[in-house]
Amino acid sequence: MKKIFFALIIAAMMLGTAYADDDYVGLLARLRTTPEEYFNLMRNTWATQGWSILGNDHTTSKARFYDSLPQMLMALSRGDINEMILPDFVAEYLMKINPSYVPCCVSNSGQMTLCFGFMKNRQHLLARWNQAILSMRNDYTLSGLFQKYVKNFPPDESYDAIYGISQKQRRRQRRITFDVFPSAQTVKVAVTGDLPPVDFVDDEGFAAGYSTAVLAEIGRRLKLNIEIVQVDTASRTAAIVSGKADVVFWYEVSKMTDEYLDVPKEILISEPYLEWNTFIHLTFDEK
Repeated sequence: MKKIFFALIIAAMMLGTAYADDDYVGLLARLRTTPEEYFNLMRNTWATQGWSILGNDHTTSKARFYDSLPQMLMALSRGDINEMILPDFVAEYLMKINPSYVPCCVSNSGQMTLCFGFMKNRQHLLARWNQAILSMRNDYTLSGLFQKYVKNFPPDESYDAIYGISQKQRRRQRRITFDVFPSAQTVKVAVTGDLPPVDFVDDEGFAAGYSTAVLAEIGRRLKLNIEIVQVDTASRTAAIVSGKADVVFWYEVSKMTDEYLDVPKEILISEPYLEWNTFIHLTFDEK
């Protein structure tokens, strides 16, 4: 991990002067703020909290929100934006699967967390959910799942070549199954697929990756049946309010600034199931 990070720093410094003034950065939509407000908050954190930022000078940069990761990837390839700002685990995943995505900046916006969201009338379910998350944190289940489904994902292609495993077989091996409890409550959980390999939907439309593995374990511990519903980033709250889902992956909270800019007021959030503090800014280089 350290080797990857330092390599990114070097690349960021080399690419830092690539863009002219008045460039655009892309961000996945947050639900209680505008692109300008959110990006200004990030820049203020870089300036006031003493966090290092390596790469481009973002003094005059402007921000655009996108409702899904595919929309933002298309905007980057068209040149509508100069870079995307993503959690490090998402950026590292994209660089693994497509070498045309290269780092142009590394920044730190304080301790960030991802949480589940619940309507305020689901406090009993939230309390049980929190107990499961805390027990998974205390017995290191969360860290083990993160290592397996994020740090080691996607698997080394040379392994597939050596053992003759096709991509289709590999997808099926990665697919996560949920225990079924007859007569138990079914909880519908919305995933976006927009934070791979954490909030991840594979190319055949099946939820996979870290969040799904966490969900499967929560279902086992609470003896609940889990049903996956897919939504886009901007529709997370609408999925709960409309009854399409009972729970939503993910809502983002900044511990450093205590900002709930991604959490609507009618939503209760769980204990975090993931924490991080580094963002990697990616640009597109067809070479």
